Amino acid sequence: MRFRTPLAAALAALLAVAAATGCTGTQAPPVDKPAEVVRPVRIGTLPTEDALPLWVAEQQGVFAKVGLDDVEIVTFQAAQERDTAFTSGAIDAFMGDLIAAANLEHAGTSVTVATVMLGSTPAEGRFGIVSAPKSGITTLSALAGVPIGTSSDTIQEYVLDGLMRQSGIPADKVKKEEVKKVPVRFDLLMAGKLKAAALPEPLLSLAIKQGATLVADDTKGENLSQTVLVFSDAFLRSEGGIETEAKVLDAWDMGVDAVDADPDSWRGLLVEKARLPEPIKDTYEVETYPKSDAPTAEQVDAVLAWMKGKGLLGKRPVTYESLVIVTP
Repeated sequence: MRFRTPLAAALAALLAVAAATGCTGTQAPPVDKPAEVVRPVRIGTLPTEDALPLWVAEQQGVFAKVGLDDVEIVTFQAAQERDTAFTSGAIDAFMGDLIAAANLEHAGTSVTVATVMLGSTPAEGRFGIVSAPKSGITTLSALAGVPIGTSSDTIQEYVLDGLMRQSGIPADKVKKEEVKKVPVRFDLLMAGKLKAAALPEPLLSLAIKQGATLVADDTKGENLSQTVLVFSDAFLRSEGGIETEAKVLDAWDMGVDAVDADPDSWRGLLVEKARLPEPIKDTYEVETYPKSDAPTAEQVDAVLAWMKGKGLLGKRPVTYESLVIVTP
């Protein structure tokens, strides 16, 4: 650096020495921090209540408030469509469950479970078993040996097995009838062609409203199911990926604050996005939601143990650490 006068040069030299030895109270000029990098993010969801805080964040401009200007929430009508979009890279994250996350990890699409969306406590995100109208079945013990409509290798079968186990029903007495599509299962139940069925909300509430009997649900006792937000590890490892995930979780928390402060005020948005059936759209109880937090090891390990027992995970290891902890 060139100086215009010898005095200026001398003063500059003295200041340099003083700064090096800590003998000056003069603050060093601020160093500009590099601009924080965030990425566009596409989040896939199903038309269910689990995603309500994300829809609130979208409607209220919360994503922009936390520094995300390019967020797209994509609604899929089926989990298979959602998973295909995720593995192809068409979406970067999705609302799903631990079984879906473990299946993707096992198949070679590395994922990270970022937070529980519903199910941090048993009261959140109800699944249940209902018996057909006029069937006379009111207890799980009465369902021993009776085929129960469900879909195999899914969170619904996991909850069904858990509820039967909690009631002391031997595994060889738990009978299942495969009906993959939930609306079809609902229709068969209500027509009396299934004596019982495992159903998620809101069809569980609709079935009860229309005469089915709630035999058991997972809102008490052992916490059986969690809906989770899952990110692609490829996205998280890209520049700005981790920072973007953190901001999405900030937006989630702000959406949760808004919903939990007055759940019923968001009924209209829930009816629109989750397509609540007409007979219950005015009476269905709007959930409250948990702040962002990863599932516990106990929750994940219970699901993985069930999947291993069914031979779903093969030889490729899937662990709590591989699902929840981001590795470089």
